[in-house]
Amino acid sequence: MDTIKATLLILKEYNSLSLYFLLFIAALVYLGIAEKEKVKRMLFVALPVALAAVFLFPVSAWLSMHLILDQEIYYRQLWLIPYGAVVCYALIHALQKASKIWIRIVIAAAFVLLLFIGNGKLYMNKQYTPAENPYHLPQDVCDACDLILSAKGVVEMQYTPKCAFPATMVEFNRQYTASILTVYGREAIIERWNYDTPFLDMISSNEAIDTAALCAMASEEGLECFVIEKDKTLTADPAAFGYPLLGSSGKYDIYMIYWLQ
Repeated sequence: MDTIKATLLILKEYNSLSLYFLLFIAALVYLGIAEKEKVKRMLFVALPVALAAVFLFPVSAWLSMHLILDQEIYYRQLWLIPYGAVVCYALIHALQKASKIWIRIVIAAAFVLLLFIGNGKLYMNKQYTPAENPYHLPQDVCDACDLILSAKGVVEMQYTPKCAFPATMVEFNRQYTASILTVYGREAIIERWNYDTPFLDMISSNEAIDTAALCAMASEEGLECFVIEKDKTLTADPAAFGYPLLGSSGKYDIYMIYWLQ
């Protein structure tokens, strides 16, 4: 029962607030009735239905979630379903079968109207935010990485610095650049993986951060740079322990070892 609820919830969240899924179902029903060619029925009706059935079938869903994938990324199975191909082919099929031009115009107009009405709600989902740049990443993260890579020592020696980032940056900094080494990646912010990240734990603390201990750990980890959110409280200036402030980017402060600045 839990698996069934999980798959239905994933399906609901995947389709968000748009009516596109209902349009897909309507296209399947239409093609199931109107399409007579066996090969096309297999491609545009049987295959999508089979893929959806495998996704929703409790046994296959449970095996995928627990043995192959996991519940967080099980939604990717839905990428296999050819939503766009089915909907577009159904539209073309309906236009070809229409005997009069005005009927084709009505069908095309109704389709466009449904797209505008149905998909406009998609961006009301809180998971969507307007892109801040062509990378579709938080601009603060891009600016912080650029600041690190523009440090005098990094540029002059063509050096690849080893850095540590707060949890809010971990998912994005690697997408932006591979020219910065990190001591942990996305695995560090997946709680159920129980990945040991003492440095991340320290800079994520809601209590005042012991600067001496922080910089000592940074030195032990071989870090030349670390980034901390501005709202965190430090007990002292990291510059006193060899990590002066390089600069700031939005809500982040960047500290880099003195010989690279």
